[in-house]
Amino acid sequence: MRARTLLVVMASSVLVISTAAMAGASVVAVPTTPCAQPDGRVSAMAVSSGTVYIGGSFTHVMDRSGVSRPRTRLAAINTATCDLLPWTADAGNSVTALAVTHGTVYVGGSFLTINGLPRARIAALDGASATLLPFNPGVNNTVSALLASGTIWYAGGRFTNVAGVTRGKLAAFPHRPGALDQRWTPGANAAVTTLALGADGADVYVGGNFTTLNGKSRLYVGAVGASSGLSDPGFVPSFGTSAAFPMLKLVVDSRGVYAGAGGSGGHLVIWNLDGSLQQPVYQTDGGVQTAAVDGKSLYAGGHFVNYCSGNTGIGHPFLCDINVPRAKLFEVSLSTGALTSWAPKVNSARGVFVSAVDPVTHALWVGGDFTKVGSRSVAHLAEFATA
Repeated sequence: MRARTLLVVMASSVLVISTAAMAGASVVAVPTTPCAQPDGRVSAMAVSSGTVYIGGSFTHVMDRSGVSRPRTRLAAINTATCDLLPWTADAGNSVTALAVTHGTVYVGGSFLTINGLPRARIAALDGASATLLPFNPGVNNTVSALLASGTIWYAGGRFTNVAGVTRGKLAAFPHRPGALDQRWTPGANAAVTTLALGADGADVYVGGNFTTLNGKSRLYVGAVGASSGLSDPGFVPSFGTSAAFPMLKLVVDSRGVYAGAGGSGGHLVIWNLDGSLQQPVYQTDGGVQTAAVDGKSLYAGGHFVNYCSGNTGIGHPFLCDINVPRAKLFEVSLSTGALTSWAPKVNSARGVFVSAVDPVTHALWVGGDFTKVGSRSVAHLAEFATA
């Protein structure tokens, strides 16, 4: 396993955040309109080469002119114009994971068909034409997470069998898709919900509901070799004074590991690469279902209504001791560890499920159950341009 350069740990005292001390936001609080709008939940997203690919449970997407176009759980939108693109394929059931690389869109979910052809929970589409590729290993349960790297891509979920071969909630495949990778065989004892690649490509970070990974105790999160699949003992995550909680989203860069999580209320975590905490665990009154990092900004999305100032609260349902209103979205400054002033008001009980940053424009895209942001009708998909 590789050596790591540890980051300087930021102040570990409890943060009590006042509105007056908040830094300015990196993106605007009012989303771009008009923009293509799905008619149901968006639960998967990937941005590549000027296109945001989305998946979920929707069956139509309204284009910018207000015309509803058939799009059965998969669609693509031009990131520069917000126009709905002709790219489309029909998934027979919900899409919960997307990854794009080498001109291929990998799709995961609970579907059994794509375009009426057998594709059990995993499939590959041409990124330009949406042509269904021959790749068809078959997976025996839901695929919840997909991750693409330079030479290989990875799947995680609830499955125990891929292409007739036993796999413990994790699997890997070569690109332009081929057969199951027979060498990469890590396993978890419960569902894998999220995957992330280390900045140097050496490790795959795994999160979910499991308590063991490769037979070793790993409460909800761990790392395995991207080539070997062996557990990496260099990442040992601390939860501070909190009990461990299930992971919903992981993001990794050269500075740290970022996690959106459930538990009592919800949590946002920033770890150093060895697993030590960069900041005290951020507490919310509902699950943090997604996270995205861009520059010095960490964006969190979920079904929370408040951030808990001081990171404390109690109860079922969870109530913050001191509320800082944040309706389904907030931003943390990575340079200070404090929340910024960014506070769009997103409606719906379940809120925001997925997010991604456009690497070219640095706009933030989010998807979920919502139908309004503030007073604007913005259904299930929103773009927040740079401030």
